[in-house]
Amino acid sequence: MRKVILFAITASFISSVSAQFKPAGGDFCIELQFRPLGNDVIQTTTIDFSVGSEKVPPVYGISPRFFVLDKLELKADLLFGTASTKNNPTQDIGNGNVTETTKANLLGFGLNLGVNYHFSGTERISPYVGANLGFILGNASQKITNAGFVVNNSEKAKGGYFGFGFNIGTGFNWYIVDGLYIGAEVGLGLMFAKPTKVVTETKIGDITTPTTVKPTSSAFGVSFAATPALRLGWKF
Repeated sequence: MRKVILFAITASFISSVSAQFKPAGGDFCIELQFRPLGNDVIQTTTIDFSVGSEKVPPVYGISPRFFVLDKLELKADLLFGTASTKNNPTQDIGNGNVTETTKANLLGFGLNLGVNYHFSGTERISPYVGANLGFILGNASQKITNAGFVVNNSEKAKGGYFGFGFNIGTGFNWYIVDGLYIGAEVGLGLMFAKPTKVVTETKIGDITTPTTVKPTSSAFGVSFAATPALRLGWKF
């Protein structure tokens, strides 16, 4: 009889310790994210700048999450990505070398609103499936000095983009200690993106010519968003 009671007490203690690792209904979590290879919600700009579109920006983010039930969480991902590039080839034009310098900058913001359902998993590992609706907004700019290897010939361009997408995915959280976890996720998504007007300015000597173009094209596609990400989260 004593062994039965001792076993029951031990099992109850282990169960209570195990429950400490994973969130329960009413718990609030927050994540810090770093995606070194970017993310579709940021990098799909549809703006065809010669340098600005060549570099995928790393993405940083913060994600509050709330467990409405033991296995059901609501989430919001606030994402931020930025990148800059510079290219300065030199060409001999006959009476000396001329360097054409191109600088480009890209800035993007993203917002994902979604829901995840967690399975039982193990004591420390919590696998899940989920879906989210994402929104993107950003701008890109480019400046070319000595454009076409012509001295005092410069070009500037800037424009924005916006879009939205829907993604389904699966991933897991691994709880290192009570309340602290890391995780990874992959998914399949639909993305629509459209550029806003692009303003260009060409300057030859003292003459400046501005031009405004309203793009009619847009981008729509399906992508497997297997994006490596480092996610560090806390359970409160």
